[in-house]
Amino acid sequence: MELRVNEVAIPEKIDFNYEELKAELTSKVSFYETLVYTDDQIKDAKADKANLNKLKRALNDERIRREKEYMQPFNVFKAQINEIIGIIDKPIAVIDEQVKAYDEKRKAEKQKAIEDLFSQIGFQNFVTLEKIWDPKWLNASVSMKSIEDQMKSRMYEIGNGVLTLSQLPEFGFEATEVFKETLDINKAISEAKRMSEIAKAKAEAEARRKAEEESRKAAEEARRKAEEERKAQEKVAEEQRAAMAKAMTPPEEVQPTPVQESQPEPQKMVVKFEVELTTEDATALREFFQSRNITFRAIK
Repeated sequence: MELRVNEVAIPEKIDFNYEELKAELTSKVSFYETLVYTDDQIKDAKADKANLNKLKRALNDERIRREKEYMQPFNVFKAQINEIIGIIDKPIAVIDEQVKAYDEKRKAEKQKAIEDLFSQIGFQNFVTLEKIWDPKWLNASVSMKSIEDQMKSRMYEIGNGVLTLSQLPEFGFEATEVFKETLDINKAISEAKRMSEIAKAKAEAEARRKAEEESRKAAEEARRKAEEERKAQEKVAEEQRAAMAKAMTPPEEVQPTPVQESQPEPQKMVVKFEVELTTEDATALREFFQSRNITFRAIK
């Protein structure tokens, strides 16, 4: 089947007084563009506008009439061609359905073959076919041998990824878990780095907290010791003052039994003095005064 079209003569050029109309209208346009109507000339302006519109309609109506004449045989041809195309589309649709059905069947069979191949390759237990699936595998141009090679290459790549992540200095387990889920080693390493940064920041914060806590405890301990020392010093000072007071307190006077002395008693005098001494010195001084019968008293 083929289309055969008899050659037809192209319609002749339509001639009309094109140059004459163009020259005349161009001249009038220049005239109207500079024309200013007065109030008394509005009637003339409306008449000029009506005449120009009449000429415009006449030109457009003639164009439409000629266009219909010229297009009539073409429109018949166009309608006939569209009718033939409609007839052709019917078997095309029937054939297309069969081609699609065959293609779907072929893809389903290849999908099953790919699934069987995947189960035989020996992938790691966390790898599923969906995680490594390539839509191009269902194309007729891609052979099963090519798919097998790609699967094996991917399996070795995944194994190397797990080995690399297990050797990370920290958070290798967490990174491996991300890799098992995504099979994206860059994302897994990024996750390990992120967790490492979080752990570092946490450790630094904990170190600052401990340092602040130790500083606070040290300050409290220093204040406690200073307070205990102050109280101890106050206690010692109080004990020293009490001992000094006791040491400097004269004993109760005992009226001695009058004894006739063969010699007159030496004349006594009062001497005031201030000394700086320890508790032991004060005790010794008191005993000395008593042994000499020297009357003494503390000066307030």
